[in-house]
Amino acid sequence: MSNAARTPTDVYELGDVPELGVVPQKMLAQVIRAERFGEPRDAFKLETVSLPALGPRDVLVYVMAAGVNYNNIWAAMGIPIDVIKTRQKKGELPRGMDAGAAASEPAGWDFHVGGSDGSGVVWAVGAAVTSVRVGDEVVVHCGMWDPDDPWVVAGKDPMFAPSQKIWGYESNWGSFAQYAKVQDHQCLPKPPHLTWEEAAAYMLVAATAYRMLHGWSPNTIAAGDPILVWGGAGGLGSMAIQIARAAGARPIAVVSGDSKNEFCTKLGAVGVIDR
Repeated sequence: MSNAARTPTDVYELGDVPELGVVPQKMLAQVIRAERFGEPRDAFKLETVSLPALGPRDVLVYVMAAGVNYNNIWAAMGIPIDVIKTRQKKGELPRGMDAGAAASEPAGWDFHVGGSDGSGVVWAVGAAVTSVRVGDEVVVHCGMWDPDDPWVVAGKDPMFAPSQKIWGYESNWGSFAQYAKVQDHQCLPKPPHLTWEEAAAYMLVAATAYRMLHGWSPNTIAAGDPILVWGGAGGLGSMAIQIARAAGARPIAVVSGDSKNEFCTKLGAVGVIDR
């Protein structure tokens, strides 16, 4: 079916992209439901769901690639928390609905779309969004918070704000879908030299590693410092090696298995310990 012949209720198959800015009513998503909690291979199912409504500071991103994180496994297992029930307990009702009606609401009340890393194209924006425009190519960071939170307004670290949540884990509408709902400040420019897949893979672990190495004054790295990076070939470790080298430090990677030695040294490790 051509784009021109479609109706708003049609579902676009993966790879079948509507015209820029045309927002269908339905999308495909990898969905977790409470009755399927367990091994991820069983918990995730491809479903057709309604697209989420956007608030004034929200952005709808057409997902080009999604990165994986262990929190996807936690969400699928329902441990250590039931992400669906926790959202319900916090009273995050769909707009304009009371708790009695929410159980049948198709807009994310009773299911979870995970994914805390992603890259894509800005497809629609809320009325108050000025930082990005439809058509922008972006990478999404996973920190969410209320922009009117007094902690944030005071200029304090928003990752410690009472309203802070991890997108795609503590919130719904993550990157495991054709469209993701994010806050405007989560959208950062996609590095032009990276592929969509590369751009979708680094942000969560890079931000975490950066905060670990640069965010806790006076315990911040400096040129010449030896830095022991446990799990040097993993997501956090591979980013920590590169961040440390960019600061002029001397990262030493701890790995298990000599197949990872060359990988870590190519990233910038000055030495590797095979445990």
